This record gives sequence, structure tokens and C-alpha cells, in this order.
Amino acid sequence: MARKRIEFRHLHAFVEVSNQRHFTRAAETLAISQPALSSLIAQLEQDLGTQLLVRTTRSVELTPAGREFLPSASRIVGDLLHSIQEVQDYSQLRRGRLRIAALPSLCTILLPQAAKIFAERHPDISISIVDVVGDEVVDRVMRRQVDIGIGYVSATDMIAAEPVLKDRLVAVGTREMLGGRSALSWADLSGFGVIAMSEGTTVRRLIEQGCREAGIKPDIVLQAYQMPTAIAYARNGLGIAILPSSSVPDEAEDIVWMDIEAPLIERQLAVIRTRDNPITPPASAFLKVLSELRAS
Repeated sequence: MARKRIEFRHLHAFVEVSNQRHFTRAAETLAISQPALSSLIAQLEQDLGTQLLVRTTRSVELTPAGREFLPSASRIVGDLLHSIQEVQDYSQLRRGRLRIAALPSLCTILLPQAAKIFAERHPDISISIVDVVGDEVVDRVMRRQVDIGIGYVSATDMIAAEPVLKDRLVAVGTREMLGGRSALSWADLSGFGVIAMSEGTTVRRLIEQGCREAGIKPDIVLQAYQMPTAIAYARNGLGIAILPSSSVPDEAEDIVWMDIEAPLIERQLAVIRTRDNPITPPASAFLKVLSELRAS
């Protein structure tokens, strides 16, 4: 038995000629030569073992077999063309969605700013951002509940972690507490009540690292699970909040922030995904916005 040559191009040619009832116009629509179109129809008829079209000097008519075959061929061609269009729309950001899991510190200021710009540039892409602690960021990525995560984690055999931005721990307090200082060390914190993030959070682990390296035991007077809560405590003079620089707003009349040195505690934040899950076009566009914000 001869090998069948029937491909999408054969079906597309047949459907177009059937709709146009004219070889020349169909060839123009398909952007191929008329001889090439005639060859495709001849190959299709040969492989099917029956004539599908009757070509006269003025028009093209369907044979009974052609009329029988046309609905199925049209459905196949239409479905594939529709699928191709959907993929093109997705890759060109004309449709789709973007799901992100990120650390709460990033969802206070930076990611909302990025999401606003992204939505203005790509209004046809729906975006959702969930703020969760570090371990859950990774868990949601592994479960494919999100397209990407942004957090503080190292790469593994299953997880790709691509650096995206770096921040550091800073002290946030009232002008009465910090306004007269040009610098602040971890050792200096022993003279203040400390507002720390809750145990088990990434920031709390970094705070403990800074205190350990400086050889001090902090006087933790309050703990907060949300960054805005810690800032509110600090704004009311209840202590010095230790937070990531990416979560701290611009200085206001009643509050300031500064780096904590000796040592300077930094964290490298990364875009997290499973190694078998490439960065999607919407995620790539969002990361471009994020990069622009960090550079500004």
C-alpha cells in the first residue's frame, strides 16, 4: 500500500478551494501558486482514492464524495487554525493569565507597583499574586498552582532559582528614635526594643542571623506577621522594626529607615520555577517590568 501523504496543507487546500469555488482565488488566499494548489488537491484525491472536485472553465464543484468529506475537513482545519491563533495570542500577550506566589515583603510595595504597570501594558492578561511564606512559595511552584514564585531559596535538582533582585535588612523607626543617626549597627540595636517578624518567616531567620553574627541578644518587644503591621508599630514609637528594604515605603514625616551594618545582611531573591516548566511569555513580561522598577 502506498504511503499516505495527507497532511494539514492538503486539507487546508481542499477546504479553501471548496469555499472559494475557484482555484486562482484560493491559491491567492493560501499564498501559494496555482500549480502548487492543484498538486495538493491531486495528491489528496489520489490518497483518498476518489475525486473530490470537478473543475470546469468557470467554476469548481464538489463531487458527492467531496460534499461528504468537506464538513470533517473543515472542522479539522478550523480547530487547528483556532489553536494556532490561541497560541500566537498567548505568546504575543493578547490573552492568558499570570499567577505568582511571592514573599509578603515583596507584596507590600514592589510587586503591587509592578502589577499596576503590567496591567496597563497588557490589559488582556489576567494577573494574580498571592503572598505566602518562603516554604509555601516553593510548594505552590512544585504543585504548579502558580507560574512562578519569587522568594529566598537556592536552586535544587528540581527547582530553578534565577536571581532577580537583592535587598537587605533595614531599621525602621520614628524620627525621634533614628532621626539623629547617620548609621546603625546590629550592636546598636541592644539599646532599643525590637519589632521582629513572626518566627518561621524568612525575615525572622535573617534577623536571627544578624544578631548571631553581631553577638547580641535582641530585646524583641513585638512580633508581626504582616509588614504593614510592623511598620505601624514602629510608626507609633513602640520599637525599631527590622524589615527588608524592598518592603519599606519612602520616608514620611514621622518615620525613617536606614541600613543596619556590621554585618550588612542581604538576601538574594530569585524567580522560582520547576526545571521542566519554562518561563511563560506573561511571566517574562512581568519580570521585565520588575527589572525596570529596580533600575529606576
